[in-house]
Formats: sequence, structure tokens, C-alpha cells
Amino acid sequence: MYTPQFPLELLQASPEARRAYFSSKVVAHPSIVHAHTLLMSALRHPIDGQIVMVIGAPGVGKTTVRKAMERDLTTDFLAQPDRHPAHLPVAGVELEAFQGGKFKWKQTRQALLQALHEPLPGKKVLYSARLQGEPPVFQRSTRLSADDLGEILLAVLEQRQPRALWFDEGQHLIKVAGARGLLDQLDVMKSLANRSHIPTVLFGTYEMNVLLGLSPQLDRRIFRIHLPRYKATEPADVAAFQQVLFGLQKHLPFPEEPRLVEDWEYFFAGALGCVGILKDWLYQAASAAFDRSETTLTRSMCEAWAKETDVLVDMLQQITSGETMFMQQHSATELRTLLGFAAPDKTRSSPTNAKSTMRNSKPGTRSPVRDEVVHHGGN
Repeated sequence: MYTPQFPLELLQASPEARRAYFSSKVVAHPSIVHAHTLLMSALRHPIDGQIVMVIGAPGVGKTTVRKAMERDLTTDFLAQPDRHPAHLPVAGVELEAFQGGKFKWKQTRQALLQALHEPLPGKKVLYSARLQGEPPVFQRSTRLSADDLGEILLAVLEQRQPRALWFDEGQHLIKVAGARGLLDQLDVMKSLANRSHIPTVLFGTYEMNVLLGLSPQLDRRIFRIHLPRYKATEPADVAAFQQVLFGLQKHLPFPEEPRLVEDWEYFFAGALGCVGILKDWLYQAASAAFDRSETTLTRSMCEAWAKETDVLVDMLQQITSGETMFMQQHSATELRTLLGFAAPDKTRSSPTNAKSTMRNSKPGTRSPVRDEVVHHGGN
């Protein structure tokens, strides 16, 4: 029995309306829920100058986590009866990949001012007084530097008081030359979070890993949240992916339910275990099917929109390389040694181990115990 999860009136709607419905549909799954829970906890209990990094492969669901964060912060904000009319729940921008491969803070700060609903962010003017001589002369400057806009941004943040300031495509921050440039980028982020008392959230790919280890002072303020892809070698991951695929097929507004889960391995391979890639893939295939008034969506219809195998292999190699960089490189034992703790004595056996050793002795051989001495009557 077909039990669709979408409004039935969509079956009579236009292809555009059906596309819009499926595009907006989000199916919750374990990795998204875990990352979102950690992020919201970090925002509710921030430290001074905190920078939260949400890191994962392209198409793994970082944008979904960001939108969920914005939704929850906005809901909390609207639930406050005494909220200030000038305040905002959250604000942020997608960092731009500037031409020439160099990151530019001036344009980024102008974009942030616009996101904070500041009027005419590109037309700001600075006034200053020259006190030498009589009378004082006021000077007007329309050529603002990136530092000037930084000060204006801090003043606007003080008025808007968002709960978080987010930056998507955070890997574009590394478009600078040398380690010194990378450190400067993080210093700017730390200063913004520190002076505004507003947590900063960076969403980006594994390329952001290079921002770690540049400075202990900065590392102590960074909280990393990993959003992993699902892996075919993990039964729990396979089950989660199947559940997502099943949920998505239930929300595809066709008269007949698609049977995509039957080919879950094909879709797993084509999406590399990334739900975001899967959703984009199904959106394109379904959109074409809507235009042709198809009654359902089949694997053969999806094949036309699948990425080539060579492209998938290249993508997977880059993703696994990033995952390797993200994984922990040092052990707890190494940390204890560097701190000066004595190495644990592996020769000392616990009572459990001792019993285990006794049980493993050669059968028929008595354990070395002292026999009780019994005195009998007589001499």
C-alpha cells in the first residue's frame, strides 16, 4: 500500500511546485543530528572568543546543519517576549572565492554588514576633526580600509547582538600565502569573536584542517565538529543511508512510489555515502521526470544524472585524504609522556588478569597455594 509522505495536492501541482517541495525537504539522520546537537550545545555554552569549525566532505550535509542552526536560533529568539527590536537571532555570509586567489576582508565585511541589515554598507563615511588651528576642521573620508569597516562591523554587532555569526565555505579563508597569512586569518576571526562576544561558526571542507596547529592561543578557542560521510564498511552507516534513501523516496511527489531502496548500493556508490550529493542527484532526476509527467522515478532515470565513475573516484580520493588529515595523529600515551607523567607499568597485573592467568595454566597442574595444616591427636 502506497503511503506518501507529501501533500496529495502536489500530484496536481505544477512541476515547479513539486520541485520546490522536494528541494526544501530535509530527512533527519544520525550524523546530521549529532553534529547539530553538538553545535547548539557549543553556542549555548561558549567560551570567550570561541570559533566553532563544522568540517566535512563536500555534499555531506554542512549546509543542512547550518540551516537547522539558523532555524533553532530564530525559534528561540522569537519565543522571547522582551526581545529588543534591533536584535537579530543569527547572521552570516558565504565566503567568496575572490579572483586572483586572495581572500579579501574588505568585501567580506561589507557583505556581513548587509547581512546584519545595515543600510548602505558600501557607502560608509568616516568623519574626523583636525584640531590644529582655529576653528576646528572636520574631514570626511569615503575611502574606507578593511580595518575601518572592521570597527564599523563591531559597532553594528553591538546593536544587533546575534547569538552566532556564521561563515559558509570556510576553506576560502586559506586563500593566502604562507603560514603567517593563515595565522593572520585566524587572528581576525578570533578578534571578531573576542571583541564582539559573539561565537563564530565556520562551515567548510577538510581544507580547513590547515588552520589548526598555528598557535596554541588560537587552538584553545577552536572547537571542531566532524560531519562524516557514511561508509559501506559500517553496518550502522549502511542502515542510516538506507533509511535516508527510503525517506527521500517517500517525499518524491509521484503518483507511484519510487523503489529506490531496492538499489541502495547503486545510490550509495553514486553519492559516495554523502546525503547532500544524494539529495542533489535525486532532485535533478526527479525534476526532469516532473517535466515529462512521469508517474514514478526509476534507477534508469537517475542514471542519466549520475556522476561519471572517474569523477567519483577522484572525489573519493580527495575526501579520504581529508578524512585522514582530520583523524587523530597522536595517542593519549604520547600526551602523557610529553606532560611528564610516568608511563603505565604494564608488568603489573590486575586481579582480573591474575585470575585469567591461573585459569590458563596447564590442565592437571595444581595452583601454587599453601595447604591448610591439620593437627591430629597423638604424640
